Amino acid sequence: MADNDGITRRFGYVAFDSESEPAEGFASVSGQPAKRISSIYELPTDVIWWTNITFDAFYKKSDAWRSPWLRHDKYLVVSPKDVLKEWGMNPNDTEVTQAAPIISEFFSRIMQMSFRLIRDVNPRSRMEDVFIGRFLREDMRCVLPEAEYPKSEAATIIKSGNAWQEFTQTGVSPVRGGRWVMLRRPRVSYAQEMFHTPIPRGPFEFYGRSEIRSVAKDKMKWVLENENPCIAEVTINRIDGDIAPIYGFGNAMEKEKRIARSWVAHPELVVMDHFTSIDIKSLYMGAEYDLLGPNLPEPVKDFLSSKYTEISWSAGVVAETLWRACALGEEKSKVQGEDRAHTSWQGVWIKGADKANMFLTAMQLAEKGFSVVSYGLGWVRAAVLEEDIPDLIRHGLTLGLLPQISDLPKGLFANDRQVPWKGDVSSMALAQFTLTGNRDLLWGMDTIPLLGRKQRKQTFIELMKKYGGR
Repeated sequence: MADNDGITRRFGYVAFDSESEPAEGFASVSGQPAKRISSIYELPTDVIWWTNITFDAFYKKSDAWRSPWLRHDKYLVVSPKDVLKEWGMNPNDTEVTQAAPIISEFFSRIMQMSFRLIRDVNPRSRMEDVFIGRFLREDMRCVLPEAEYPKSEAATIIKSGNAWQEFTQTGVSPVRGGRWVMLRRPRVSYAQEMFHTPIPRGPFEFYGRSEIRSVAKDKMKWVLENENPCIAEVTINRIDGDIAPIYGFGNAMEKEKRIARSWVAHPELVVMDHFTSIDIKSLYMGAEYDLLGPNLPEPVKDFLSSKYTEISWSAGVVAETLWRACALGEEKSKVQGEDRAHTSWQGVWIKGADKANMFLTAMQLAEKGFSVVSYGLGWVRAAVLEEDIPDLIRHGLTLGLLPQISDLPKGLFANDRQVPWKGDVSSMALAQFTLTGNRDLLWGMDTIPLLGRKQRKQTFIELMKKYGGR
């Protein structure tokens, strides 16, 4: 039955006994305890079910994809295991009957917030027509401005691994016996940063080597100082030895897909100029620079700028979903017999800005002696000994990074003291509640964006009185 918000589906989570086969397992509809099932045919079909089935197993090794109410583990920008870790639970030793209701509740909150945002932008939206993609970010692209996609020859170069890196595996060896700890920029403020990254507008014009020579003696300087957006085909002649392992230019993420990277957009070129010797072979130049943020629909801007969005973990997941939706490839239905670019012109710049941002953060951690093993998409991961985790977290705070609650040493920060947060001021409350491990308060705050506007302030006050501790 549809309610007044147009929510025509319930949401739940299934932890199958095997992550590669939808058979026996435990299922929980949001708000209900987990119960044992022997097959997917025991699952109500008015529920959209998030599952622990891996992406490859979902589409290649099982028939799970045939069930339109099931979703794989990477449907969101977080996995079910990430949900547990970010809320202070160990996925390896948390009972499934305890974990499943928690995961299903967060899945429901994220999906409801997403649909309400979609409906606020397009009031005629129906849930049956909206949640049909392989990933939620594919479903959310409908609330964003139309992107410009490379065509013809340009489309052949705008490919993952060739024109950008989704995230970077560094060449740094992990500390032996160390634990891998992830630190993350608060999702809402980072989404705002991504939406206010300068992006290109077309049309785009190709310049070969001879055409560049005809207008500039110093090709790199000309590109860097150009007011028009540029993405260049480059050869790296030299890269500083102490920086090379961290930057990991073109490092392959999969043995089967070792692509030699050759194209770099403006945001990365600006950073790379400080520690590399680059030869520019050719480039595409756009017409002008613009910003995405001011061109977002008003409901999206309101959502991202709300102080209640900033302190909601689920709203943060939606915010990350939105900026990553800006960098999706062109829809296959809109490409007729042509090469399909893996992202838009704007997406290349956003991905390049993320790479540059998180590289600089990774370098600052490396300079303090921490072994940074990977970074990207707003996070940095380091391998550290157990006794060094407090130092890593404290230094991360000076860089505007928050840990997962599961990695917080007990008692590191007291409830009655302000934490030493140096990141975006809008994230101060989230940092305070997260670093003191105040899960009861965070749990309550998480629901506020789902409330009517008149209820939000009063609910916030009541939660602070009950759980604030100050």
